[in-house]
Amino acid sequence: MNLLKLAYHSFNNQATGRHYLEMTSQEDSEISLEELSFNRELLIQLAYPSGAIDYAMKILRELREMNVDSVYVVHEPKPSLKFIGKGYRGVILKARWRNKIVAGKILRIDSGISTLVREAEMMKMANSTFVGPLLFDYSEHVILMEYIQGVDLDRWLNNISHNDVYLLKVVLESVLVQTRRLDCISLDHGELSNARRHVIVREDLHPIILDFGKARISRKPKNVTSIVSYLIHGPHHNKILSMLEVKDFPILVLKNYKENPCEENFKKILRELNLTCKNASLSD
Repeated sequence: MNLLKLAYHSFNNQATGRHYLEMTSQEDSEISLEELSFNRELLIQLAYPSGAIDYAMKILRELREMNVDSVYVVHEPKPSLKFIGKGYRGVILKARWRNKIVAGKILRIDSGISTLVREAEMMKMANSTFVGPLLFDYSEHVILMEYIQGVDLDRWLNNISHNDVYLLKVVLESVLVQTRRLDCISLDHGELSNARRHVIVREDLHPIILDFGKARISRKPKNVTSIVSYLIHGPHHNKILSMLEVKDFPILVLKNYKENPCEENFKKILRELNLTCKNASLSD
């Protein structure tokens, strides 16, 4: 086990000891799509939150067309599908596809949008620059993606020890480099000014930016400026700035990047945060 992984295990044990995307510690089991089709109680859960059978059958058909092998079920307090995340636009189902565990985002029937195709296309763009969960397949109402285990950034920052400055720098450098990559392809995530639930820190200390539901193509993307604003003004800003030994972050540096998002202005942001990008380079 390498130094980073060893350090993470130490931190994780001191913190929650759980994976963020696992909403319950109960044991789960798999059920094939064929079995699911005959189990109405479980089947209608695909149509969250209404349970409309017509919509559930549509989701089942799309899962079959993408060759999903099975979905996961928990049995307490009663049998139910293993949802590992719930949001305004979709629910995340734990599933198996091509012999690997995946996360399947299913469009909520009450989401207010008609399809997840645009979100999948934004994810595909992000993946082209090595950002976000890996996109495996998608349909009108379902996105199959990499199953990410880790701790959300908010909880990670809350629980990290003040002595673990090196770990903080590893994670923050990587997050900033990833947001820079998104800026470089003109893809604006749209929700990183409140990054609490949109960044997951994996066991290997690699942060993953999640949820591209509000992402859009923009001539002036705000990924770097949004994440920096979260770091220097968000709920953990005192702790972050103290650990990085930053007394007064010059807002002018951020304004300069916003006006001219060139590589040199990005590096100035890193320097002002006492981050050198030694642990995460743009070419990673």
